[in-house]
Amino acid sequence: MRNNKYVKVLQLGMQNEMEYRANYWLQMAGFMLPIMTQIFLWLAVFGSSGQARVLGYSLPEMLVYVVMAGVTGKLIATGFEYEIATDIKEGGLAKFMVQPVHYFAYRFCRFIGGKVIQSAVVLLAAAILLLCLSLEGQISFGLSYILLYILALPGALVLNFVVYYALSGIAFWVTESAGLFYTLSLVIYVASGTVFPLTIFGDVLARLFSLLPFSYTVFFPVNALTGKLTVLEAAKGIGVQWLWIVALAALSRWVWQAGVKRFVSVGG
Repeated sequence: MRNNKYVKVLQLGMQNEMEYRANYWLQMAGFMLPIMTQIFLWLAVFGSSGQARVLGYSLPEMLVYVVMAGVTGKLIATGFEYEIATDIKEGGLAKFMVQPVHYFAYRFCRFIGGKVIQSAVVLLAAAILLLCLSLEGQISFGLSYILLYILALPGALVLNFVVYYALSGIAFWVTESAGLFYTLSLVIYVASGTVFPLTIFGDVLARLFSLLPFSYTVFFPVNALTGKLTVLEAAKGIGVQWLWIVALAALSRWVWQAGVKRFVSVGG
């Protein structure tokens, strides 16, 4: 087991995550700032509206959504697409093509390895924040809802990985793809429900977003936690997550097979 090359890659991902510790902790602190801003924003919105529910959410449900959407978005965040683009552009991909290492498995193990430590830190910070809100009487939780969220989270993580792995294949056709990745990431960020609940866009757009895979990375698992879904709806959603994973994994395989035929590496 210790000699398994992919276990080594997973360990490498964990080590890389903590390589620059000051930068790591600054990033961890930085991701809480937008969450705190949104908490005060929605407190003001509910306070000024005088309504018990806004966009179909009560104030406790919205506060849970804001905190856990930010946390979930952080947990599933990628960033490897820029590294893949560099591998393709500068020829670094060539060394993987002559080694007994599958590039998809290499990237997946490194991605998961990086998430192991990050998940512990982010979930601990979220638990402290939610506990503070709970002690203030702002929110309450049901154990069944927490379990539904935990069951939906692995699918969200893997789904986001295959989405960005498929997108990274664009680098075979576009020499400088950083700007394109950044723009697509912003679109996915909004379409996933990380910024706001998708219901804020109205019924038509919300239904449209529900047909896309992105809503199953953040909007779906967080709604399971807020009690917006029945057990049957949550089970159906988890099934849809894995159907999207299979479909996008097949798409990424096709994109990469086509892209590798265009790949040229000169020198060494």
